[in-house]
Amino acid sequence: MNGRSEDSSLTAIVDAEDRAYVESLSPGPERDTVVASLLRYRNPEALEAGDPLPAVTVRGADDLERIEILELVRGRPLLLVFGSFT
Repeated sequence: MNGRSEDSSLTAIVDAEDRAYVESLSPGPERDTVVASLLRYRNPEALEAGDPLPAVTVRGADDLERIEILELVRGRPLLLVFGSFT
């Protein structure tokens, strides 16, 4: 990836702390990997804290029954945690 398009792409999607970290890295494989990860996983259209909840159907962990998240929360705050519990 050339430096100029990399800089303009990063400026559009990452915060100042991420930009500073990328700029602190020497050109090479490590920097390329960090930049590729940021460009792939940072989405300026992603939900932010406080955004309205979209209509999403999930499966319950206990019986795999389909659940509408909007029904589940009924106006209460929702915190989603992703990770491995094994």
